Amino acid sequence: MNPRHSKRAGSQLSMQETRDIRGARELAAELPVVILVGRANAGKSTLFNRIARSSRAITSAIPGTTRDLNFARVSSEGREFALVDSGGLELGGREPMSDRIVAETLAEVGIADLVVFLFDGRAGLTNSDKEALALVRETGCRFVIAINKLDDPRRAAPPADFYELGAERLFSISASHGYGVGELLQEIVSALPEPRESVAAAGPDLKLALIGRPNVGKSSLLNRLAGFERVIVDSSPGTTRDPIDVRLAASGRAMLLIDTAGIRRPTRVEGELEHHSVGRAIETIRRADVVLLVIDATEGITDQDARLARLVDNNDRAMVLVCNKWDAAARLGRKITAFVRDAHERYPFLEYAQVVFTSALTGDGVRDIMPAAIRAGDSWRAAFQTSALNRILAQALDAMDPPLVGGRRLNLMYVTQVATAPPRIRFFANSERDIPPHYIRYLETRFRSALKLIGTPLRLDFRRTGRTPARSARRHADAAPWARRT
Repeated sequence: MNPRHSKRAGSQLSMQETRDIRGARELAAELPVVILVGRANAGKSTLFNRIARSSRAITSAIPGTTRDLNFARVSSEGREFALVDSGGLELGGREPMSDRIVAETLAEVGIADLVVFLFDGRAGLTNSDKEALALVRETGCRFVIAINKLDDPRRAAPPADFYELGAERLFSISASHGYGVGELLQEIVSALPEPRESVAAAGPDLKLALIGRPNVGKSSLLNRLAGFERVIVDSSPGTTRDPIDVRLAASGRAMLLIDTAGIRRPTRVEGELEHHSVGRAIETIRRADVVLLVIDATEGITDQDARLARLVDNNDRAMVLVCNKWDAAARLGRKITAFVRDAHERYPFLEYAQVVFTSALTGDGVRDIMPAAIRAGDSWRAAFQTSALNRILAQALDAMDPPLVGGRRLNLMYVTQVATAPPRIRFFANSERDIPPHYIRYLETRFRSALKLIGTPLRLDFRRTGRTPARSARRHADAAPWARRT
């Protein structure tokens, strides 16, 4: 990609490049954009984590660890800006996707307000460094130069060869130890453009995570949902390594969508980087409100898909099952009704998850994902009046007598909600142990149907009480004062 596509160079952008830039601006929420660039293994991700005060970007001594753009909102000295960690400018790199990574990095440089060009002070200045810096200079974007890996504060002066770059100032830093980073951050803040109009700092209404096995189409779906090519897509498994955050709006709601590395069985995980990526994916499940579990419809629901679904359920998150590549599955003769029936028969715990059939390749069904995620998120947070819960309990008791527990008839006296996210309801009864699983499933089905809960776990627990049994427990209405009517 020719770096002269920059708006500062004044040439015409392609439609795809314009969409990329518009999407990046939306992601940055109209904050000033600061991008970290440099050759592979110069320490960009370490510096990103240091400035962002997080560990969102995976760091490793292996060159080319970062592939996709990583964004963070940074606040310093009363100013906010969007910090971007790039895949680097490794011209003529050996990695198969290096040309695409360079193109994506240059596209982002074109809309940045400031570029921090990072050099490896240990390796010294190379011809590739000079070529990469020349590309940045051609964009016309303002930049500062930092020499990294000068870990001894007593010898912080940059090597002499870097002075031939002709920069007004060189910043000597150690991203791993923090030396000189504060001074660099002050320079970044002072170089930012004047503040734009105030930016709403409110967080997203709903956080969604895309998870699944490698190469099921998670990144392609994210690009479809975002409306531009936010992440690199490649047919080789393991392309995505860092969790990728994308802000978007759907149905008037602010959403945060997170793409993750593919999660393989533990015995199939290879190498340090993949272990880190899988660990981050599991952390992302805990960050999310709703998890979009993407499966390859041509293969059906595999045992690994079921393990991931169990992981989501064990972490009390709402879930939507996204059956991707349905266009190819349909050509193989798969039918939706049979697919859902077989999935529920083999994995009954998936019954509460709404199933969406999509093709990231053609776009079919993708528009159904967000409405399903919103329904699941609303169900996950839902709160109900105690009076409504006890009416449902009375109807359930009328429809089926409770079983015997320890030789005595189980007596359910009343029920109340004790938590949300996900909903948890507590039954007060004459016994709290050894309640038959089939009756617990019966109660869950009755309450889930009556409360119209879709896509969320519903937790039931039982508490023994000495009160006199009473089916007219509707008088316990409003026992949970925090509950709201839904």
